Amino acid sequence: MAYFTAGTYTRPFIDASGNLIPNAIAEERSVMLGGVEQYVLMRGKNRQAPLLVFVHGGPGASETPFLRTHNAALEEDFVVVYWEQRGAVHSYDPESDLSKITIDRLTKDLGELINVLLVEFGQEKVLLIGHSWGTVLALEHVAAHPETVASYIAISQTTNQADSDKEGYEWALARARESEDEEAIQRLEAIGYPPYTIEQFITQRRAVSQFGGTFMDGSSDLELAFSMIRTDEFSWPDLITFVQGTDSSGAALWPEQKNYNAYQRHPSIDVPIVMVMGRHDKVISPTLGKQYFKVLEAPEKELIWFENSAHGPPFEEPQKFNDLVRQTARRLGLLKSP
Repeated sequence: MAYFTAGTYTRPFIDASGNLIPNAIAEERSVMLGGVEQYVLMRGKNRQAPLLVFVHGGPGASETPFLRTHNAALEEDFVVVYWEQRGAVHSYDPESDLSKITIDRLTKDLGELINVLLVEFGQEKVLLIGHSWGTVLALEHVAAHPETVASYIAISQTTNQADSDKEGYEWALARARESEDEEAIQRLEAIGYPPYTIEQFITQRRAVSQFGGTFMDGSSDLELAFSMIRTDEFSWPDLITFVQGTDSSGAALWPEQKNYNAYQRHPSIDVPIVMVMGRHDKVISPTLGKQYFKVLEAPEKELIWFENSAHGPPFEEPQKFNDLVRQTARRLGLLKSP
């Protein structure tokens, strides 16, 4: 069973006098999706506002703390839904059946969640945002149920996993050689080019992160951990389930993830798409993302570069990202122009 760690909570919305805002929503819930209880945080200053559903990366790596730190301003205009996928942090269950952590099952979980939200809030469609690994689930849902999505904002869209990992490997190895980091050179030369085992994939990702391909400011794991626990909805014990969830989910999904190819699976979709890419991203190839954008058939499509970002545009350039989300919603008629 999924659980919430004691000591976390989410703050209510209050006015300048300290009174509760009557039509706001600030709730942590356990929602049954695909027969498994999963954590969902819902926050919005007006529960009649458009629904914005965020699909986090990983696998198994909740981004709720980063979103709450950098992008909470979106709660002024939307009911923001922070879902932690089965196997991730507050949805982590050490006794869960890992054979059910698959792309298909997690995509169906997302679909069930969206249906629950649409019924409860009396809306027809959601604004769907996916990041990194989350773009796999978001794209799969968009392809299967376009009628439930007003627009899809894809941040660092996964296109061809193997080719992307090859690019990241070459970049990290070049940086290691430039900096004469013999330890990193040996680790990278030992794994070589994809295809990777999950252990080799983790080695590649750690090297990419070490040389600034994840966050341009070179944030360390410890710095990221401190930023996570500073949010109300996260605590020190959650760091343990965070690691356990990423390890178990990553291992369970890697046989599918390593072969994922959006070009083959989805050459077209029936939903407007905004593709967001960090210019300096070495985790997911923006070059491949741009190529996919060119060939993808969609009712409307827009490509937005974040020039001062690597893999985390919402967190590295939050004001620009928040404005982009609002502009997209206004173009769709979900929000009124200011």
